[in-house]
Amino acid sequence: MFFKELDNGKYRYYEKFYHEREEKWKQVSVTLKSKSRVSQAEAKRRLALKIEKLLIAPTKEEVEKKQLEEMNFSQLLEEWKTIRSSEIKSSSYRSEVKSLELFMGIVGNLRISDYTTQLVQTYLMNLNVQNSTRKNRKIYLNGIFDYAVKVGYISDSPVKGVVIPKQKADYEKLQKAKDNFISREELGQVLSYCESHNKDKRYALAMEFIFLTGLRFAEFIGVRYQDVNFKANLLTIDHTIDYVAHGYDERILQTTKTIGSVRTIVLSERCLEIIEYFRSNCFDEEFIFVTEQGNIMRQPLLYRFIKNICEVVLGG
Repeated sequence: MFFKELDNGKYRYYEKFYHEREEKWKQVSVTLKSKSRVSQAEAKRRLALKIEKLLIAPTKEEVEKKQLEEMNFSQLLEEWKTIRSSEIKSSSYRSEVKSLELFMGIVGNLRISDYTTQLVQTYLMNLNVQNSTRKNRKIYLNGIFDYAVKVGYISDSPVKGVVIPKQKADYEKLQKAKDNFISREELGQVLSYCESHNKDKRYALAMEFIFLTGLRFAEFIGVRYQDVNFKANLLTIDHTIDYVAHGYDERILQTTKTIGSVRTIVLSERCLEIIEYFRSNCFDEEFIFVTEQGNIMRQPLLYRFIKNICEVVLGG
């Protein structure tokens, strides 16, 4: 121990010690009014207490390590949400977050290190969903736990060893998939019924246009007059309307689902006739497929129209 006299007449006592866990020398100090033997003895006592307290206190690295060990899934999810919200579309983001919250609700908000491959495997296999949905849920879990590995929260991902069995396509499933589609001949029957029974012409033409082009609904409602090259009979698909996050009539455009979805479609004469009908009966200067009120068509209403007409004409 040594001491120095300060400008104010007091004395500062110092003691050096070696911190084995931090592997470095450190120093503590106390300030007293005197350098008497009694003061020096008191300084030694106080310095010893300070050193003892520092030696038993967790180091910065130990505190950080403990925090990592105690991190639970909800804390990890908050970090992951910040990253994913800037990476993917809002509709995809909500689906992913909802899936991860469901996982946490069923399996529990455990410490990240407590999740095991067996827990994840059991969770996925107990879901009452189609195998394709089960695979998507695994992809979401794989993403968040891979992130935890990369930033050093855990050493291995519990999803890494999870196995989703391949599923055979049986006859009934193939038949069910087939029944969800209608042939060109059946479409003709449906359209004839719509015309003879004075059904909503704009919905009927919308149904026909979707059938002829194969557009996804979000692509369909996003078609604008400027997207159509009337001279070359071409339609450019490079955006959709994000009606899930922002509502239909906000008309917020976003890129297509994937880069591969950006494409140019050759329009048949019939497609051009349909577009011409909407242009001649125009209720919106920008978007083609709107209702008589000038509103963007709603998916539930259009799909219900299609479903009801098809059931009447083709049978339920």
